[in-house]
Amino acid sequence: MATNFILRSPYLPANRSIYRLDAPSPLDWFRSVWPRLRQDADITSKTLLEAENLYGFCSFADHVREQHLAAPTTSTELQTLLSENWYTNNVECRDGYVLVETDDDEVELAFWWVSDDVLFAKQEHFACYATDPLPTEIGSGGFDPGFDMARAGHAGGVGTVFCVFVTVWDGGNLDGLPGPIEVRGLRLPGFADWLRAAPGNTTLTGLSSSHSGHLLELDWLALVARHNAVLDLPALLRRLAEVSPNRASDRWKEIRGGTLSEDELRKGVRWLGGASAPEVSVQGGANSLEFRLYDGFNWHVWFLFDDLWASAHPVLARSLMRFGMPIDVRD
Repeated sequence: MATNFILRSPYLPANRSIYRLDAPSPLDWFRSVWPRLRQDADITSKTLLEAENLYGFCSFADHVREQHLAAPTTSTELQTLLSENWYTNNVECRDGYVLVETDDDEVELAFWWVSDDVLFAKQEHFACYATDPLPTEIGSGGFDPGFDMARAGHAGGVGTVFCVFVTVWDGGNLDGLPGPIEVRGLRLPGFADWLRAAPGNTTLTGLSSSHSGHLLELDWLALVARHNAVLDLPALLRRLAEVSPNRASDRWKEIRGGTLSEDELRKGVRWLGGASAPEVSVQGGANSLEFRLYDGFNWHVWFLFDDLWASAHPVLARSLMRFGMPIDVRD
């Protein structure tokens, strides 16, 4: 039995990581490291958790040491100690499970300590954190997500494409996630052609109205697809990545309305941090892709897959979908 430290952060290329700790439960892990927190002024999150500069850790360790705080004996005591001494937006502690949600004024971050029992019981929440890269095997189709999601029309054929967009549009990158989107009647090899035929303003049903005030990634993808008729989907994603998300966000109304050309979007592109070009990765197969784009400050991650891939990896597929939902929905 072990405890698993799970980190969700747009500063990570995959936005996700998992690290095993030598303790049977989160409470046992905190109790085991408490003497080091009390005594070692140089202790770091890298030393204990393999997480570089975990936000809030240093100030928490300082509070434990300077205030001579006693180690927790129950999950309730641990929740109080974390809530009062770690900069957080939300803390949840229960048997085998600790969640800390925080922000560094720029982005939101979340991390968990979960026992093996909880990890096994919540595979549909956490499977994607332990899977990188995604497998490429496919099944026979017929995948059922198990919940309703926003839908972008019906292409008239067989299959379904699922889109999970984890774009850092603003500081509300976790609580503001819109959730997955499905396009019925096609599979991923036909997705680029569907995008080319899509109207300038993608009609979505079931998307929360709170997400209508910014760029929809499908509209951005469709704009690039319409202006690059010979590119396949991986090439379209690389082409899209030549424009920063900030630049696209600034022109979201014109992109949504279909009044902006790709050439106009590509004029005067600037990247955060003075970068001259983005870092980009597209990996996967014919029926699943993971797209990563670094804008000089954050990594943006998209998952695109169809029902053939999802039917071979149903737990992982549902985990990816939950990865694109706000934490209060996901957990």
